[in-house]
Amino acid sequence: MRERKISDVYDSVLLDMKKLKGVKRIALAGRDGYQIGDQASEGSQTLTLMSANMLRAAETVTNALEKVNPNRIIVEYRGGKLITTSVGSKALISVMTEKDASIGPIIKELDKTAGKIKEIL
Repeated sequence: MRERKISDVYDSVLLDMKKLKGVKRIALAGRDGYQIGDQASEGSQTLTLMSANMLRAAETVTNALEKVNPNRIIVEYRGGKLITTSVGSKALISVMTEKDASIGPIIKELDKTAGKIKEIL
């Protein structure tokens, strides 16, 4: 049996998220915004780099004012929503949704996926 690459493990964990109704794009990255795994697609590096910046900014604000970190950030735009969730101190997951996607099930699966990845890290 050949040993699986670590990026294959991450990609397989993200597979359930990719199959969810309403998910257009998903990317896993380090807290620096650079992608982990082989799920790269056009624009995904921009997605993860900007998501990392937004998450850091949200953490700075919530820590300064409330002494807590946010669970996630959600950005609504004309074409859908961008949801970024922290995966501990080492990573983040960003999801772009369809315009009319129901985000409840997406957030539930996102939290579950983040937990699995946190165990791997």
